[in-house]
Amino acid sequence: MNYSLFGFIFRPRFWPTLFTTILFVCLCLLGNWQVERLDWKLGLIDQLTTRVNQQPVTLPDGEIDPEELEYLSVEVTGKFLNDKEMTLYSIGPNGEAGYDLYTPLVLDNGRGIIINRGWVPERLKTQSLRPDSLPNGMITVEGLLRKPWGKLWYGPENDPAQNNWFYGDVNAMANTALLDDYFSMYLFAAKKQGEIGLPIAGRTELNIVNNHLDYALTWYGLAIVLLGIYFLTHIKKKPSE
Repeated sequence: MNYSLFGFIFRPRFWPTLFTTILFVCLCLLGNWQVERLDWKLGLIDQLTTRVNQQPVTLPDGEIDPEELEYLSVEVTGKFLNDKEMTLYSIGPNGEAGYDLYTPLVLDNGRGIIINRGWVPERLKTQSLRPDSLPNGMITVEGLLRKPWGKLWYGPENDPAQNNWFYGDVNAMANTALLDDYFSMYLFAAKKQGEIGLPIAGRTELNIVNNHLDYALTWYGLAIVLLGIYFLTHIKKKPSE
């Protein structure tokens, strides 16, 4: 079947038309999916931003959903178990290698929570080199709840025996610290205004990647290019009479 318009003949062929139709629909569906993901991501960013900026609340009790509590602003009071401090390898604010200090805090009710107190340079991993960084007595900590995270496929395994940690296995850390009852998320301590010295707190960055609009435009753009190629390959100039 041929179609003539403005001196050109459009002569579609069955198999290229079928293949193009299927691929075009798939590309449009992928674009639509990314638009849906964009709406979800914008809602998530708004929700997390609200949690970060709200007034601190007490630590939730009972069963928890880490997804619902991620970045929740919390305030706790208890005593640090400085002898159970764990050091997780990380990069500091200025790009220098060092460690985040993860220290169990025992609350009045006996429950423990592991606090990321902040970062120290690699040379100060040993506590005896930074005695002023070890708080004693009842301490109030304000910060953001964070989920545990797994090992990167190329990363090393945690080595509790040498106090070398590379990813956030909260259960392994709690077992190492001999905590029987503990909260199954971390609390990343907030940096207090005007606070100086070590460890450097405020290790949470609300940096959520949102590339879904770019992905959607890419899929829709490929769909348009596909149609353009299809029509160009099936249109020929009408021979002059």
